[in-house]
Amino acid sequence: MKVLQTLGRHAGAQEGIFQYRRQVDGVHIDSAVGQAALNPLQITLTNDEWHVILQAIHDSTQGSFRLTGQAPFAAPPNQSLYELLSTIVPHPAGGWNWSDSLKSYVCAILEHEGSIDLYHGTLGPAHQAIICLRKDI
Repeated sequence: MKVLQTLGRHAGAQEGIFQYRRQVDGVHIDSAVGQAALNPLQITLTNDEWHVILQAIHDSTQGSFRLTGQAPFAAPPNQSLYELLSTIVPHPAGGWNWSDSLKSYVCAILEHEGSIDLYHGTLGPAHQAIICLRKDI
């Protein structure tokens, strides 16, 4: 298994660690190594669910996604990757529910595997750093 650092709003505001691996049935995520008290501690996104996520990123008319802040956004990028995940896979096959921590794991896996690239967006109001992801174009 690979150990990664979360990307986004894990547990509300802090970074965390988790581990994941690809298996025959999909992408297995294990949060037991980190500090998150998730239930369940381990989930699997099926291959079909993972494909839907990749397809939605590929089909997006916007080239960038936001990880920080809450919609509506005052400045681009205006599409939240967190919202996209729960919209395109609203009821995961494993019966678990999305949380910010699980979304931060998926974002980190997508970046780790090269499906999206992390970059620092322009500074927003009061010089707040905006964390964005850009699809590989």
